[in-house]
Amino acid sequence: MSHDETLNTRLPTDRRVAKQTVTVMSFNSDARTPIENHGMKKILALVLNNFELFLFLALSPVVWAYYTSRNQQEKEGIKAIDKAVKTQTNEPLSLHPEIDPALCAGCGACTKVCPEGDILKLVNHKAVLVAPTKCVGHGECEQACPFEAISLVFGTKTRGQDIPRLNSNYETNVPGLYIAGELGGMGLIRNAVKQGIAAVEDALAKKTGGPEAQFDVLIVGAGPAGVAGAMAATARKAKYAVIEQNSFGGTIANFPRQKVVMSHPAVLPLAGVMKFAKNKVSKEELLEYWGGLRSKYALNIVENAKFNALTVSDGVFQVDTSRGVMTAKKVILAMGVRGSPRRLGLPNEDLPKVTYNLLDPEQYQNCHVAVVGGGNAGVEAAQYLAKAQYKNKVTLLVRGATFDRCNEENQNIINEMEKKGLVEIWYESSIKEIQPDKLVIQRKDGSVEIPNNYLFVFAGAEMPHKFLMSLGIQIDKKFGEALGKAG
Repeated sequence: MSHDETLNTRLPTDRRVAKQTVTVMSFNSDARTPIENHGMKKILALVLNNFELFLFLALSPVVWAYYTSRNQQEKEGIKAIDKAVKTQTNEPLSLHPEIDPALCAGCGACTKVCPEGDILKLVNHKAVLVAPTKCVGHGECEQACPFEAISLVFGTKTRGQDIPRLNSNYETNVPGLYIAGELGGMGLIRNAVKQGIAAVEDALAKKTGGPEAQFDVLIVGAGPAGVAGAMAATARKAKYAVIEQNSFGGTIANFPRQKVVMSHPAVLPLAGVMKFAKNKVSKEELLEYWGGLRSKYALNIVENAKFNALTVSDGVFQVDTSRGVMTAKKVILAMGVRGSPRRLGLPNEDLPKVTYNLLDPEQYQNCHVAVVGGGNAGVEAAQYLAKAQYKNKVTLLVRGATFDRCNEENQNIINEMEKKGLVEIWYESSIKEIQPDKLVIQRKDGSVEIPNNYLFVFAGAEMPHKFLMSLGIQIDKKFGEALGKAG
């Protein structure tokens, strides 16, 4: 028998109660009465004995909201899949995520991060690519997945995509010759920046013998990949040069004024994170930022130097340019593909009124304008040209029954402009004839003529495969494969 039990048997009943009261009151600092403490004990006992019930009642609104949201997302996902199948937009056009259902836990992290909108949805508790043609390969989903269930691939099992043969460091099958950015099948500034840096660092890490050369690495193209490569080479104190056939900025310099070109930050050697006051960065802001880096780090950029061809001998590349022959141990092709726009293949397509780029919308006013293309480039061009102050009559021609490769924000903007009467959107339409002062448009219900002063064609770009093959680069057809895997 314990000391307390012995003590209690010797005390009168009222004194034992008093001792218990003192003990409880010492535990409860608010000095409740014995009756109050007895009530609190009963409540505590009730909660403890029915803990699971109380926990369920407390969490049920949260659980209900969670499953309601999941259920709604699944319905939206199935609806999006059905729409993609009906409109024949269920095949991705470029780099896109492939989800391994065996690894996907259905957490939904990947569905919340895509900058292009609702590209991924949860269906049957698994992530599914529900808007394939709108995916442009940001890769946010791959990084967000905690289970490594997502990988970025080219092509699908039924639709192959022609891609230059590259390893994981962007080196081609020609030793010492690299490709970074759009030329390798991957767009987006942030992706190009990463590739330019990776290519230069790998090139400089591989030491080669043989005769001396002017440069350790020569970069062709002063766009995103080229600028990033220049920063990486500068950080390594390498001998390098960047040649650009036009002006500094490459592809970006040819975008329309005030076009938003970045919505997510990128990281550069020496400079760190590219920081801007706003999340959305315009062409002018980005070029100004790069210009500052060019001056601060004395980047070796050679403008108006067109790349023509190259040969290699004894481990040294002889690069033929409009500025003469340059020699380098390694070469990185980072010039993009905007110089090879996809043409319509129609008579009169060489008329002066036909163009494949929009640089200054302000010069087109009080005109009949047609824009071909349902992707971001075409839709954005139509937005610029249809601004009320320009007083243009703008017709946007979309080949499919809906927009393809166009993000939700651009779709919302152009649809709102159509409601205001600033633009006409013709779906399932294509150009049948190009004439000096008009166009013949083939629509679902027949052909129609419209007056036309200018025609803008944004039908994508053709990869310069013949040119790349002339350099000895192998072209592979990818069927749902990641970079670095043989086709």
